[in-house]
Amino acid sequence: MTEYCKNHPDKEAKRKCYYCKAPICADCQLNIAHHIYCSRSCFFKDISSRSIFFVINRIKKLLQYIVTNYKTLRARPANLVFVLILLFGLIGSIWFNIKNNDKVSQLQKQMANLQHKISASDSLSDIQQIAQHLDTLKVTTPTMPSMVVRNKITIEGETESNRVVTLSVDGNLLAAKLVKANKFKFENIEVKPGQNRFTVRALSEDGSSVLLEEVNFKYAPPTPTFLARDFTRGSLNEKKIALTFDGDYLDNITDEILDMLKEEHIHATMFLTGRYIRRYSQHVLRMIKEGHDIGNHTWTHPHLTTFEQNRKHNTRSGITRELIQQELLKTAALFRRITGQRMKPFWRAPYGEHNAEIRRWAAEVGFRQIGWTVGRDWQNNMDTLDWVADTTATIYHSANEVVDKILSFGEKSPYGANGCIILMHLGTLRNGDYPHEKLPTIIREMKNRGYQFVTVSELLTN
Repeated sequence: MTEYCKNHPDKEAKRKCYYCKAPICADCQLNIAHHIYCSRSCFFKDISSRSIFFVINRIKKLLQYIVTNYKTLRARPANLVFVLILLFGLIGSIWFNIKNNDKVSQLQKQMANLQHKISASDSLSDIQQIAQHLDTLKVTTPTMPSMVVRNKITIEGETESNRVVTLSVDGNLLAAKLVKANKFKFENIEVKPGQNRFTVRALSEDGSSVLLEEVNFKYAPPTPTFLARDFTRGSLNEKKIALTFDGDYLDNITDEILDMLKEEHIHATMFLTGRYIRRYSQHVLRMIKEGHDIGNHTWTHPHLTTFEQNRKHNTRSGITRELIQQELLKTAALFRRITGQRMKPFWRAPYGEHNAEIRRWAAEVGFRQIGWTVGRDWQNNMDTLDWVADTTATIYHSANEVVDKILSFGEKSPYGANGCIILMHLGTLRNGDYPHEKLPTIIREMKNRGYQFVTVSELLTN
């Protein structure tokens, strides 16, 4: 019987925790002291329980020694006192371990109780009352890198009615409103990373403008620690899917794909190399015009790890911080020169080859790695392998097999295909049986099942 991870119900469990025996996936495994645990809490509990048994055995042996040598010890009071101190010290260590375990259990119960209260609260006053008790829980280190990834503000004020009020951002006019009932409001104003300058002006009757307010502040960009995390799936609680396409040296099916996406009213995410952007700029401009997201796929599509050689993702010889950053920045610069826009702040490693070191190098220049949803085998993996042209290859799959795989993904999971990222390509070497021609079938069927197709930007936001 297949078991699923206690923390990730959509992932198959590979092992069980050495202490609590709960099933866990590969992502949740902590290898400590030659054993697999689901958390550090279980590790410390295991160590504590084993320590107690060890100490109890030592107490038994010490008591046996006292009984056997009582007459001798009584004749030497100093030795007897030493043995008794040792005995009470061992008993004290057991008491300390038990109390420590009790504190861990109490904290876990307290956290579970708070989570239940918060999820059941439906008013601000309820949340405020709960928040008053949160200072009893001391957190010294975040469990994972975190930060605010999107920030929006609302600017509102008062002035004379029937005046036109304008809002400028960094000197560029963003919006204008007619004042009614002496009030105005600009809502959901996007704040960009770095320095922001918002200026509000009112137009007077003679046509001149009057400065009402100027606001300056700095919004910190994403930290490298946060951006260095690999993103392969969105929220499991929302029926949203992202279609993504990689583009490098071929564009022979790009127009067909864009036509299908336009007909189905779908916005996708394209990961493009520098040479694709340089060769096929007309496609890039069309993607922008039709509302698709564009991410970075490096300049030359190089191998970054040794996976091709030894099935391990060790950083390949010759791959350096400078090279990775140059590959990304050069591509981003060309994209901006051609389109006048900035690339989305994410990238996809060529061949899916990356590791924590490579992801951090990319994060240092503002790019987060976006993968695709993976599983234990091809059937549970959203990589369509549509680039494989050799029909005799073991990894070749027909267009119908690709459709069946995508539509059956997550059938045994309560979350289905929620948050999935599908990988396809903008070019092909196949002579027929094209998976991209099945896009309308895939899109319409998934829509019928209640799924919404979104961009990676939208998936990240959720």
